[in-house]
Amino acid sequence: MLTNRFTLAENAAVVLLLVVSVLLFTVPSAQAQSSGLLPLPDYSGDFANRSYLLGDSGGKRDEWAKKGLTYDIDYNQYFQAVTDGGLERDSEYGGTIFYNVNLDFDRMGLIPGGLLTMRASSRYGKSVNDISGSAAPVNTDASYLTASSPNEDIGLWLPVINYTQFFSEEFALGFGKYDTMDSPNEFAGGRGRSQWWNQTINTALSPLLAVPNVTTGVSLLLFPSPDTTFTGLVGTITDESNSSGFDDFDDGMFAMGLLTYQYQLGGLPGGLAVTAGYGWDRDFTELNGRINIDEGQLELTTKNDTWFAQTSFWQYLWTKQAVKQQPIDVNDGRQDLQGVGVFLRLQTADPDTNPLDYSITGGISGKGLIPGRDNDAMGIGYVYNKLSDDRLLTAVGIDTQSSVWELFYNIELTPAVHLTLDAQVVDSAFPDIDTATILGTSIRITF
Repeated sequence: MLTNRFTLAENAAVVLLLVVSVLLFTVPSAQAQSSGLLPLPDYSGDFANRSYLLGDSGGKRDEWAKKGLTYDIDYNQYFQAVTDGGLERDSEYGGTIFYNVNLDFDRMGLIPGGLLTMRASSRYGKSVNDISGSAAPVNTDASYLTASSPNEDIGLWLPVINYTQFFSEEFALGFGKYDTMDSPNEFAGGRGRSQWWNQTINTALSPLLAVPNVTTGVSLLLFPSPDTTFTGLVGTITDESNSSGFDDFDDGMFAMGLLTYQYQLGGLPGGLAVTAGYGWDRDFTELNGRINIDEGQLELTTKNDTWFAQTSFWQYLWTKQAVKQQPIDVNDGRQDLQGVGVFLRLQTADPDTNPLDYSITGGISGKGLIPGRDNDAMGIGYVYNKLSDDRLLTAVGIDTQSSVWELFYNIELTPAVHLTLDAQVVDSAFPDIDTATILGTSIRITF
């Protein structure tokens, strides 16, 4: 059931959307307005060639976009099966729906430099995350909204609603609810909807102790050059998938910084991302701490803070066409250029509180490698996780290492419809769990 505080946030967003929609019809022609903060989507094309299945809706969608309102519905449904090993062999079906809305107040001519971003989300069905035997989700998309049960149906939640104010082309501040799952890497990301399904390949593990999937906080954006971006975020450690977060500032906070840089190596695009963060004002279990007995109950000592760090790298090795797009959009969850590239992620965390000693993720991806299939993408990736050799993990029999192999092939049926085939081999660190083989398929439709 939706909480009262979420209902208030949702109603406020709906009212704001209605007000701005009315204002769209009173804003002068787009020719007299700013060029806007967001690029205009291309809704054109016939059914087999357009990127949005609904197209331009008789021209109205194009008209609204030129006045600052853009929207889409992103629907992903998946079927996945544990065919060997894991906790049990079974298959599950489910799906998620994202309702994305952007209000570009700059393009509207209402607030220069103002941008409101919203995403409502729904989820239904089940996933195999709880029977795979893996500590990390083997279906990232199914794990996005944090609920009381991993297989809980979700009617409509509002995990993203934030406002960003650009004060110049180089500086912006924001506040609201943020999604932290996107990975700024050309070949590793996609949130389990377009490339890799396993969360250990999609995003870094080291921040998970302090950084939730959805947080309420404030952000800082710096663009010192076209190739360099710095993002700072301070937010709640409590996950805010279905709450405003205003009551959780006393339950622990985190601060993190992300620096991304793109370059040309031998005329081919590449990039680097460095992330570091710190969480505080929360009871983090000390893995090698004392075990006390209080009134017959075992209690572990805790520490008030924790930290994490990771760096990731990506590089094209070959492209089919001449490189014209620079910088590359590393946040769109797909490989943009036809060709072959590699990626690598290294990460570590506070050894006193985080069971992850270090993790290495790498892989190779390709797009348009099969004749006649210019927009099909594929990849093979590997993850090795080294866990701390501490008393707490040893006491419960957890192994000091785990690994994942994953292979995917993404087929473009139309620009708006994609079919993905996925295979994973997961070696769990949990005791007495055999290596799991997991097969899946999904179809994603953008309306």
